[in-house]
Amino acid sequence: MSYPLDHRLIRQFIAAVEHGNITSASLALNISQPALTKSIRKLESSLGIKLLERHSRGVVPTFYGEILLRRGKLVELEFEYAAAEIEAMKGGNKGNIRVGASPVFATLFIPQVSAAIIKSNIGLKVDLINGVLDTLVPNLLKGDLDIICSALDFPEHPEIVKEHLIDFKHTVFARANHPLAKQKNIAAIDLMAYEWIMLAQDHSAISRLGSYFSSNGISPPRIAMETNSFETAFSIVNQGDFLTSATSSMADSAKIAGLTPLLIQGTLWDFPAGVCYRRSTSTPKIVSEFINKLRNEINNVLPN
Repeated sequence: MSYPLDHRLIRQFIAAVEHGNITSASLALNISQPALTKSIRKLESSLGIKLLERHSRGVVPTFYGEILLRRGKLVELEFEYAAAEIEAMKGGNKGNIRVGASPVFATLFIPQVSAAIIKSNIGLKVDLINGVLDTLVPNLLKGDLDIICSALDFPEHPEIVKEHLIDFKHTVFARANHPLAKQKNIAAIDLMAYEWIMLAQDHSAISRLGSYFSSNGISPPRIAMETNSFETAFSIVNQGDFLTSATSSMADSAKIAGLTPLLIQGTLWDFPAGVCYRRSTSTPKIVSEFINKLRNEINNVLPN
């Protein structure tokens, strides 16, 4: 059985759920409250089911409402993709792709991939946002990003597709004349004695660091500073007896900054990394092309 649903009604239903009440949703949609109520009742009548539970604090979706919300967002996403593609063609360009990247990807791979995709798509604009998982994933879900390049060790989400491209191993870096620089088989207890510089807002990395020390039966070290870039972190570490963590693939950048990897016992931690994008009936061509170019760049920079 098919249901000829009005896209406008679906959009209004999504707004009601996201705002949590009819009044706020009607203001955001610039329609009257009775009109929005009538639209939702019409949608419920068309489907023959109840979509919203109404209570004193507002509205929440029913079981069926949750299904329509999830699928309805996909419909909205397809409309956005279609509109963007049409607008780009009208303007004689290829539109834009909004990329979110963790510091490792932004440093090692994204510059080369961005240059390659711009060269092969004349008129394309790449919007790059540097960040960490805690900020990138919410922006992807809100539709503010088309793709993110980052660690993949975060909970599964029904609206996100993950593609594994590489495994990163984290290690410890210090300045070349650090007291631990010449030592081998450095234990966790030795690392705990120094202050650390970490990436700001990267709660997953800070959590992994804590897990490493707790697994060795000791308390985590003090984090003396948080910064938004590896360049700043490396520069600060080079000014004193601090420590920082970074993937082993960042060794060349660390060396240029005057740092050296420490020979610790075991591995600090490792994690899968790759790309994430919103689930859709079809992946936009430019996103697929970006992923392919990124995969090729990873193979070129870090051959097996």
